[in-house]
Amino acid sequence: MKISIVVPTYNESQNLPVLIDQLVNVFKEYKIDANIIIIDDNSPDGTGIVADELAEKNTSIHVIHRDRKLGIGSAHIDGLEYAIEKVASDAVFTMDSDLSHDPKCIPDFIKLCIKGCDVVVGSRYIENGEIENWPFHRKIISKGANFLASTVLGVNIHDMTTGYRCYTKKVIQTIDLNSIKSNGYSFLEEILFRCAEKKFIICETPIVFHDRKHGKSKLSRYEMVKFIITILRLKFLR
Repeated sequence: MKISIVVPTYNESQNLPVLIDQLVNVFKEYKIDANIIIIDDNSPDGTGIVADELAEKNTSIHVIHRDRKLGIGSAHIDGLEYAIEKVASDAVFTMDSDLSHDPKCIPDFIKLCIKGCDVVVGSRYIENGEIENWPFHRKIISKGANFLASTVLGVNIHDMTTGYRCYTKKVIQTIDLNSIKSNGYSFLEEILFRCAEKKFIICETPIVFHDRKHGKSKLSRYEMVKFIITILRLKFLR
């Protein structure tokens, strides 16, 4: 199975080299045929330059430069389409660039895809899943938001907001990605909803979420409001 890892970046110049090193080590250890696709939104801290330097040293790294901050939703779409159309991937992962997602979990995702799962979600809220270094109130808010989304939208998944996922080629070719209206973090809930609508098999695998050590979180109050609006739109308007 040939896979691609889609990594959206914005001001992650410190974290990106560490993540790439971790990914490459996992690929070597488990003999995984993989590409890494970095989508940078013209990061002011020079992340795009760092990405180009990494790509010069490793031909399996591809860099997509966008001229401004266009949102994580459209970054995922660009990466998913590139992975299928340009590097002929059988399955495509998405993951955060801030070291919150452990590349060592990748083999677990692949095993589930081989067993027949169309989408594999890295879940913090199933047995053996965990969040490190979050205060209690933040965990409650996150878990409550996920429960709300899964219940209202009728998607039997515990972690609707995780960005650590794997989609098979069939899913990406079937879902009309450009019809997805959400462009921020609410994109994550909408694409799962679209997958459920198409009756794809969605599975979960436990992950330990590591809070970022460098840089600032991109999740704002505005994104939280959009999350709620997206739930209501998908429920009542589609």
